[in-house]
Amino acid sequence: MKEYKIKLKRSKAFHVLYSFLKLILTILFKMVYRVEVSGYENIPKKGRLILCSNHLSYVDPLLIGAYFSRHVYFMAKKEVFNSRVLGEIVSFLNAFPVNRTSLDRKAIKNSCEILNSDEVLCMFPEGTRSTEGVIKDGLRGVGLISILSSNSPILPMALSGANKIIQKPRKRIFFPKVKIIYGNLIDTSSIIKENDNKTAISIILNKTMGSIKELYERIK
Repeated sequence: MKEYKIKLKRSKAFHVLYSFLKLILTILFKMVYRVEVSGYENIPKKGRLILCSNHLSYVDPLLIGAYFSRHVYFMAKKEVFNSRVLGEIVSFLNAFPVNRTSLDRKAIKNSCEILNSDEVLCMFPEGTRSTEGVIKDGLRGVGLISILSSNSPILPMALSGANKIIQKPRKRIFFPKVKIIYGNLIDTSSIIKENDNKTAISIILNKTMGSIKELYERIK
């Protein structure tokens, strides 16, 4: 896979097209999956932000990107970028590669670059999909990236229903009701200030996953 350069400066034409695609997706998802969204008032209008969600299906990034009120950047497993066509598509959708089998310093650098530019980075702390709809334990990367990006705040959110869109064993497509909820902002600055890095990372992870689980229970 070739060296990936994160794209932070986009043309006016890109923003127009991106906004148009978001509109089309929101209309489509509303019609097909009867999407309900709550907690919009908790979304900061500007500034760096780590958006943390549970992970149910391949559709999650499209749902999040369509309904979140700001542009969102995502990590995507590096294998996606092995395909030139698919790689170009996910790059257009503000995704960048991450190696999930090791500490990916390049992905961490890209994440910090995004956040230090006052943009939104979406992370799935579980690190993989939970197609059964049961939230798994989170990984420590969210706390690490918050620290390395000058104490970026975290907005927990939860999705429900998306794991029922494509079901095994025959991978049939269904049309479940999908719900999205945004929780209260987690200010990491005091946590980081009052603890050493290792402890702060654990506290941030526990608060984030606890919030995601609580939100999920409210909408599942």
